[in-house]
Amino acid sequence: MKHSKHSGFTLIELMVAMAIAMIALLAIAKVYIQTRQTFNLQAMQNRVAEDGRFAMAMLQRAVSQAGFRPNPATALPANHLASTGAGAFSVRFTADGTNQMSCNGSVAPAGDTTLQIARSGSRLQCGSVDWIAPNNGGSGTEVADFSVQYGIDTNDNDALGNPRTPAEYGCGADVGSMKARDCVANRYVSNLAGITADQVVAVKLCLILRTEKTAPQLEKGAAVTDCSGNALNGSQTDRRLYRTFNSTVLVRNR
Repeated sequence: MKHSKHSGFTLIELMVAMAIAMIALLAIAKVYIQTRQTFNLQAMQNRVAEDGRFAMAMLQRAVSQAGFRPNPATALPANHLASTGAGAFSVRFTADGTNQMSCNGSVAPAGDTTLQIARSGSRLQCGSVDWIAPNNGGSGTEVADFSVQYGIDTNDNDALGNPRTPAEYGCGADVGSMKARDCVANRYVSNLAGITADQVVAVKLCLILRTEKTAPQLEKGAAVTDCSGNALNGSQTDRRLYRTFNSTVLVRNR
């Protein structure tokens, strides 16, 4: 009488196979998690870069409009640029109804126009329009710091006290065949008290954004500094992505 033989896996073989499968699953899960984290970090980088470029473009355009008037022979208004507080300023111009923008990016109606630009908490606003604002879903960008400084051009005289800037290149009052100033900022101030309108030749902007989202792989060796060079509280350990944007805009309309 013959005995039939049954083929199959032994218990030890099954345990080895399960162990190999578990190791493979763990490796796949780790790769997936790392890939997902990299994707999230890239999305955060793209969002903060895009928001920063948009905000700086709007700020640059707004500042470049300061003092515009359709008839350049008209006197420059005294408050074409005004500091209205920390991280806040206003831009005044006479719109021609075609080339100047309003806060929402549309064409400003013809006539006297003032844009109020300010940081409000984690937002950057022009009037009631948000240029930078958190997202209700937590995937937006916040303002961590915003600074505005004004480049002041003072008298540019030689050793004898006479202006040395040719009229075709200079700024300010005519002094014989020369101009009182050379149109180059000698110093930057954060407040325009006591400064005449025609002395402001540039505006220096600093904007620091951070993501609402966090990334576990984000480790910083030191705290992020604000526009004044001081450490931002909690920035070293909050796992958020920060980015600083700087620009100096010449005030063209005189």
